[in-house]
Amino acid sequence: MSRELVFVVEPDAGRVTVEISDASKSTIDQLADDLGSGMNLNCASPVQKERSLPVLQPDSDITRPEADGFSIWLYRIYHNSVVDGPGRRSVIQTVGCSIKCRQCLVPQTHSRENGEFVSVSSIVAEVVGQREEHDGVTILGGEPFDQPEAVAELVSRLKHNGFHVTVYSGYTLEQLIQQKLPPIDYILTHIDLLIDGPFISSMSEGAGEYRGSRNQRLIGRML
Repeated sequence: MSRELVFVVEPDAGRVTVEISDASKSTIDQLADDLGSGMNLNCASPVQKERSLPVLQPDSDITRPEADGFSIWLYRIYHNSVVDGPGRRSVIQTVGCSIKCRQCLVPQTHSRENGEFVSVSSIVAEVVGQREEHDGVTILGGEPFDQPEAVAELVSRLKHNGFHVTVYSGYTLEQLIQQKLPPIDYILTHIDLLIDGPFISSMSEGAGEYRGSRNQRLIGRML
């Protein structure tokens, strides 16, 4: 089986980031010898001890959380990702998924029981606090479009703050458009990049940058 290494060079910051997929320990040790000391960065696969929630308390008094556009079901927020969209990104990982792809890399995010219901303002505040170290924000899941009103509100506030916004979805663009829901239409016309389509494990090899499987597409801004 082939192994893939992706090098991300950041001349302005004097950094080289290496994305490693299933590499052997000897390969990793050799890279460390060649490149010098470094630090581990987050990726989409959750590590429970690194899970981060906004500092504000969850909204526990809302009787119909799905109908509230100002709070969202969240699994975690993490920073310094170079695999979830262009550049170095803050990542907002929602919880709850109606698609539940087979062999999903993050099955922990399928059930809302594994997340917290938090205010959109607390998420934006944390991301804004990290903005000097990042090139943009990525929203993934779970399935973000299972919470279209809340994600539309989140996208609106992120764009108001001048962020480049990428959203991942297990639905295709065509499926999202066919739903004909105003919040979905708002998201699609205001984000900068959509990465669409379900994860298919048999198509994971050679998927390319930012994608989990070859069927997924990188679709630029649709304004």
